[in-house]
Amino acid sequence: MTDIIEIYDNYAELGIRTRKITKGKEIDLVREYIDYRKSNFVPTNDKKLAVFLEAKIGNSYPDIVFVEFNPNTYCDWNSFRDELNTTDYKILYHIHSQQGIQSQDLVEQLGFTWKETFLSIERLYDSKMIFRKNKLWLAQEDKIGTYKIEAVEAKINNWQELLQQSILNKNFASESYVLSLINTIPKVEVVKRFNRLGIGMYIKKDGEFTTIKKAKKVNIPVSFNSILFNEWIGKILTKERLQLC
Repeated sequence: MTDIIEIYDNYAELGIRTRKITKGKEIDLVREYIDYRKSNFVPTNDKKLAVFLEAKIGNSYPDIVFVEFNPNTYCDWNSFRDELNTTDYKILYHIHSQQGIQSQDLVEQLGFTWKETFLSIERLYDSKMIFRKNKLWLAQEDKIGTYKIEAVEAKINNWQELLQQSILNKNFASESYVLSLINTIPKVEVVKRFNRLGIGMYIKKDGEFTTIKKAKKVNIPVSFNSILFNEWIGKILTKERLQLC
């Protein structure tokens, strides 16, 4: 199968919305960095790469999202997963985070109506994303095939804007990075500020990409939007018939 999938304005029918690209130095930097990462990615039978460019996540558009995933996880994809919606992903994430929960508690804790909750549970059960044990709903953890969701936000020289967006990206990413084109290494105070927030730093200097600080890694899914990337990849693989099972 294809080792690297690139997503920009080519899967709108699957619900993946993207922002129109503005020409300039920033998008040039973004494309150069994507090419750099692609050339350094080492695929295996159970690790492939998806690259999302300017994809809409909630109300924001992170510049790049690199997602490493196991294609074998999607072997038994069924059509019911194509019908899942945002409410379903929110309920699925809550079931996952609680490690088992009753229907009544879902209603009370999330604020959805009984009808919304039970219709969502039915869809999730039909899609085999959840199962029932000892009167509790549990998430089918082996349906999550993403190893890593890395968000990268790029600016030429505005560290404050980078900081704001990279913080938002932590709402779905397991690692959040900033990328900048600079002539000098950032000041110690700047690096410390990003470090306190667990945000990593990439720079391009003298034609070379360098990691100044690695991001703090967290387990995924971080939120229901983390699950959204997982399902997008499954839909893409199914549409393109890329998975080998």
